[in-house]
Amino acid sequence: MSSISGVRPTRAFLIEMKRRIRFVERGCEFLKLKRDHLAKELTESLNALRGQRRILNEKLAEVYEALREAYISLGPLEVVSQAKSVRKETDVDVLPMSVMGVLYPYLRVKRRPVIDVELDVSLAKVARLLLELFDQLINLAMFEARTERIADELGKTNRKVNALENIVIPSYRRIVKYIEDKLEEEALDDLVRTKLIGGVLTRRRP
Repeated sequence: MSSISGVRPTRAFLIEMKRRIRFVERGCEFLKLKRDHLAKELTESLNALRGQRRILNEKLAEVYEALREAYISLGPLEVVSQAKSVRKETDVDVLPMSVMGVLYPYLRVKRRPVIDVELDVSLAKVARLLLELFDQLINLAMFEARTERIADELGKTNRKVNALENIVIPSYRRIVKYIEDKLEEEALDDLVRTKLIGGVLTRRRP
C-alpha cells in the first residue's frame, strides 16, 4: 500500500500512469534485448578466453622446454650473459573499445622487446618463443578485460530488468487499478446521488 499512499485518483493522473507504464515497458523490452545480446557476447568472449588460455599454456610449455635445452647446451652463466644483451623495453597504448556501450581496453603494442645481437641457436629459439608469449599475454589480457566488463554489465542489466518486471511495473499497475476502482466508485456514487435526487424531485412534484 505504500506505493499507493498519496496517489491522486483523478482521470488525468490515470492517463499519466498508463503513459508511464507504456514507457517503462518499452524500456524494459530494450533492456531485455541488450541483456540477450550481452549474454551472447559473454558466451563468445568466454569461449575465446578459454582458447587464449589454452594457447598461452602451450606457449609456456614450449618456452620452458626450449629454455631447459638452452641451459643444458650452454650452461646457466652463458644463458644469463647472452640474455642481458636483449633490449627488453616495451611500450603499450591502451585504447578504448566498446560493445553495446560497454567500454573495455584494447592494447596496442608500440614497442616490443628487440633482439639486436646474434644469439646461440638454442637461445634464439627461446627468444622467439618469448616474443610469441609476450604477444599472447597481451591478447589474453584484452580478452580477460573484455569478458569481465561484459559480465559486469550483463549483471547490472539483468538486475534492472528484474527490478522493472517485479517491482516498478507491478507497482504502477497497482496504482492504475487503485485509481480505476476509485473513479468507478465515484461514478457509482454520483449515479446513486443523481437517482436519489431525481426520485426526491419526482415525489415533490404536485
